[in-house]
Amino acid sequence: MKYYYQLQYRRIYRVFKDFGTEPIIGWPIIIFLFCWISLSFFDQVLYANYIYVLIAVMFVYSFNNAKHKEFLQQHFLASRFKVIVVLNNIIKATPFGFILVFKGFLIEASVLYIITLFISFIKKKKKQTIIIPTPFGKYPTEFIIGFRKTFWVFPLIYSLAGIAIYKENYNLGIFALILILLVCSGYYTKPDPQYYIWIHAKSPKEFLKNKIIIALKNSLLLMIPVLVLLIVFYSKEAHITLLFLVVGWLYIVMYVLMKHAFEYYGLGIFQGIVGVLCLLFPPLMIITIPYFYKEAIHNLNRILQ
Repeated sequence: MKYYYQLQYRRIYRVFKDFGTEPIIGWPIIIFLFCWISLSFFDQVLYANYIYVLIAVMFVYSFNNAKHKEFLQQHFLASRFKVIVVLNNIIKATPFGFILVFKGFLIEASVLYIITLFISFIKKKKKQTIIIPTPFGKYPTEFIIGFRKTFWVFPLIYSLAGIAIYKENYNLGIFALILILLVCSGYYTKPDPQYYIWIHAKSPKEFLKNKIIIALKNSLLLMIPVLVLLIVFYSKEAHITLLFLVVGWLYIVMYVLMKHAFEYYGLGIFQGIVGVLCLLFPPLMIITIPYFYKEAIHNLNRILQ
């Protein structure tokens, strides 16, 4: 078990190296940004304690990888395997729990850890042979694969938007819109095999442009029911709705670029950290998007040219 965490440390060390910095510099910066953004989030957002717990749960659950669990089961005894899984999830939830305790939300912090323990023992069902039809084209594999895994989420989100209209709660409707954008960005958390990129007869810029257009078009397709409800029933707040749409699209663009900016298989960890920071403080994308675009072009140059 000690060797496992030494290995994780080395992986994180390589992440910082790929990002162009040293861990001794990167960690303090990340901790400072996380604390500052989290505290600002509590000062500016209504019902921040509940939303913050939801963000934390989504962050922890996003790393509840079935393949990684299978890998751990192959290398550790059952008792140690359970300890590692629980400990990994607790480590991921602890930064959020610390902020909740610091702000005095002890009940919410307890709920977070209870849900974290529950997530640790979730066993994902085996893949079914049923093919779920998608409203997307033949080539955008991220949306086809992602939608078939998360199709059940969208009826729930659309129902949430309907409740927002019935209860005259505009913020709940915006929250439903944000959920769709978060789900769509999650479709870009796994790197493609190089062959899937190499077969495109495009320059790196054309390749990224095409992928970004597909991501925006398909995410809009999924958001149309919520957007129509919000614009029709809350026409006075239409400019706010469009603002959230634009910011959400930038979030998806950032994930598309991140997918090709780094080539290591620890990509999900880095995306999770950057994603949470930008979700709590969207202006950070002014820095991250140009940087990831530059790195993505650099990596794609070696494959497409």
